[in-house]
Amino acid sequence: MASQDSLWDRAVASLSDEDKQAIDFFRSDKPAILSDVLQAAENKQQLCMQKRWKYSKKNGDVVIIRDVCEKLIKWVNKFKQIGDMAVQYDPAHVSLPWAAVRFFLQLSINDVQIFGAMAEGLEMVSSHITRCHLYEQLYLSQTSIVRPELERALLRLYTALLTYLARARQYYAKSTLGRVGASLLNTSDSVEACLAKVTIERDEVERCTNLIDTGTSQETNGMVSETQASLNTLAGDMRSFSIHVAASQDEKYQSLKTILVSFEQPTLRTSTQIWDIHTSLQKEGRRQILSWLSTVKYREHHKSSFSTVMPGSGSWLQLKREFINWKSSSSSSILWIHGIPGSGKSKLMATVIQQVLESKSTNTATSAFAYFYCSRDAAETQRADPGEIMRALLKQLSCFDATQPIHAAVTLEYDKRQKDADADGLDPLRLSLGDCRDLILDITSQSPVIIMIDALDECDPSRRHELLQALRVIVRDSSNLVKIIISSRDDADIVCRLNNVPNVYISSDDNGDDVERYIDIELDKAIDEQRLLKGCIPIYLRDRILRQLKARANGMFLWASLQIQNLCDPERMLMARDVEDALMRPPPTLFQMYSGIMERIERIAPYGRALAKKSLKWLLCARKPLTEHTLTQMLAFTSRNEPSLEIPTHFPDLPQQFQIPHIPKDVVLSICCNFVVLDTTLNIFRFAHASVRELLEALPDFCFREINLEVAQDCMSLLLSQWEDSSDRDRLTVVPNPPRSGTRDASQSLSRESPGSLAAYVVDFWIFHYCELDYHWRIDQQLAPTIMTFFVQGMSLGHCRYSVWAQMFHGSYGNVNLSVVAGPWKAAKATEYARTVRPLDVACAYGLLEVVVELSKCAHIGLNEPNHAGHTALYIAAANGHYHIVDKLLKLGSDPGISTEESRDTALHCAAGNGFDGTVLLLLQHGADPTVKND
Repeated sequence: MASQDSLWDRAVASLSDEDKQAIDFFRSDKPAILSDVLQAAENKQQLCMQKRWKYSKKNGDVVIIRDVCEKLIKWVNKFKQIGDMAVQYDPAHVSLPWAAVRFFLQLSINDVQIFGAMAEGLEMVSSHITRCHLYEQLYLSQTSIVRPELERALLRLYTALLTYLARARQYYAKSTLGRVGASLLNTSDSVEACLAKVTIERDEVERCTNLIDTGTSQETNGMVSETQASLNTLAGDMRSFSIHVAASQDEKYQSLKTILVSFEQPTLRTSTQIWDIHTSLQKEGRRQILSWLSTVKYREHHKSSFSTVMPGSGSWLQLKREFINWKSSSSSSILWIHGIPGSGKSKLMATVIQQVLESKSTNTATSAFAYFYCSRDAAETQRADPGEIMRALLKQLSCFDATQPIHAAVTLEYDKRQKDADADGLDPLRLSLGDCRDLILDITSQSPVIIMIDALDECDPSRRHELLQALRVIVRDSSNLVKIIISSRDDADIVCRLNNVPNVYISSDDNGDDVERYIDIELDKAIDEQRLLKGCIPIYLRDRILRQLKARANGMFLWASLQIQNLCDPERMLMARDVEDALMRPPPTLFQMYSGIMERIERIAPYGRALAKKSLKWLLCARKPLTEHTLTQMLAFTSRNEPSLEIPTHFPDLPQQFQIPHIPKDVVLSICCNFVVLDTTLNIFRFAHASVRELLEALPDFCFREINLEVAQDCMSLLLSQWEDSSDRDRLTVVPNPPRSGTRDASQSLSRESPGSLAAYVVDFWIFHYCELDYHWRIDQQLAPTIMTFFVQGMSLGHCRYSVWAQMFHGSYGNVNLSVVAGPWKAAKATEYARTVRPLDVACAYGLLEVVVELSKCAHIGLNEPNHAGHTALYIAAANGHYHIVDKLLKLGSDPGISTEESRDTALHCAAGNGFDGTVLLLLQHGADPTVKND
């Protein structure tokens, strides 16, 4: 093996006399040089952190210089690690280039642009010194026809590196004035030209090492194929082969190979948080701040997404040049991963997120990290709201786990807002998107940051530009390194805003191997579970199915999954020939397969078809995720009078309306024909894919307004059928299964206190579904008289359905939270609470004009009487911007001058503070005094 000293010496000999003189750096013994380099690099890193240095390159990239120093330190440590394991190691190894690195690091340069460019060059030199040192240990000891070419390529690279160091010394070692003059003489251009030459020679070295690796692999494959006929021959050949590649069996050789692989791993950028400036909080105070920041269950969303990731999938991304550059660059940047529906974007993101989480579990001092899974779902509106997304990201970045204190900037902001809120008896004002952006920038002053957002196309289309702009500002203005990955479909507005950032488009060339492996697994599962032709499938047909699906999948996991489900249809696929005929037809598109599933649902018998559509409608418009119990109880309740179902009657002490049959979850999944899945991680029903929602929303049977009306009718039907106008009914009770003991007390009572029950959902959300209907459409529906009666009865102080509902309601008056009105919920305060949540107040909060009109006909409506919190009906309507209700109340005689006792706020203050300009003008026209000051 050619010694590395001889290669470096030969490189020095090839230089011009001027360059030889320029690289005449003082060389001490090798260990001392490395220690000096390490110390100097750490000193420069501290300086860059203190001054928050970054510089702009000619291409516009902004480089965080502290990160460059951190990578340089990594290369020095890797070099030392190689020296400890090398087969042949000279203690004076490569002293010349390391002496040069030490020389430059010890220069005093205060110009951030000059120092930044120099630091990047030194990091590059250090990486090449380390890599080439390892290449010589691994490859120049092997017998290969490429070995001489690799040696020549290494020599040329060393010469290019030394030439760069010589020209760099001529430039960087000058005074500032001298560098200005040198710039005029294009000396800096000469330095850049040398860097370009280094890149060319590096690529040639990489090409040679790849050829050696490929040759070894081909030789291995050839030997295996030649010896398949006989085990004895195979054993002999393998013994011969083991001699041929003895170096690969060597423990040290394998250790060096491991180091080489580690070169491609991302730098574990460390956080430099100064813990002394963080606030130490008691457990309860900490919980309050974190809940104030965000209540989104992002950890559960990740567990759910990652739980279905196929082991080993997504590794192709680690080899993509765009991804490698994104993770290794010292410039803050955004990487966009995009593709068609069903190509595995979310699973790919889950894999990358999991890798970072595992890295942080072993080293908590690494970069601050946050992630978010967007979803356009009425049940989880937070997951499509840019403000909520930013608050969830800030929550994670300010405190990733329970072992870390919350960032000081966040706690100070909370304390300030809590103090203001306490003065008014309110909850602390939540952070806006801009507030979160500024606080995240504050966090970047102490730590590098990694942010990952999946399915940006699921974010509110009318506002996602706000989120993208905030992320761009963070990347642009951060004082530390910020790395962001976004995944999405190719929606036009997203393409427009991300077309100039590095991106990876998921094609079948990338994920093809993963899709093929997925097809193998899912088809074998379908056969083992006897779903495909009852498990009796000829081998030739199995192979044909595999070939056809793999050839047609075109990189779409979802397409492959649906096609396998189609082949398993027990009604259509009864014979092997049926499957063969299906394979012979042209491959259907994704939405053609969805249409086929809808046809299967339409062919179900009437009762099952009705339940299937009912399930889909509830999932489309539900205001919170539907647990297994909520959806099955709802289906059971709505079907309780269906003659085809046998109603249990062997518990005579239970009234008939409580005897509700059970709808098993497996039945729900079956009748929904794979449109719906049960997420066992979160224990909720959800659509199998976001594209299912898009298909249903385009169908006439699933008009959003009409399905909300149907759900509102279901909820009101449950309320009215379960509650009586008597004092002995203080809870909504649904019994999906008769109690085994046969007693009422032993029944499974699902009250408002059970957050996952149908009762809890109905109590909290029936009114939201009703409010989705516009005023004119509401009053034309059969449900309108029932709603009127419900509220009018609530004007009585006696027990009625409304008063029972009011005791349980945990909603809000839109912009006026119910906690302001009645304080925290306590069962002992039920009567006081019910009287506080007055029917008129609720109607004004939710914009129910027809209810306000009906209530105005009642005696003692109390237009100007404040409720328990000091709010009048006009105040509540104005706070929520319900113009027509404000107009009606003013015409009925509401006084716009009444103010709250504590803050002296009037209806005008509320309307103006919430930006309802039309309501402000209306109040002024009716005599509201704009000169009145609040506290």
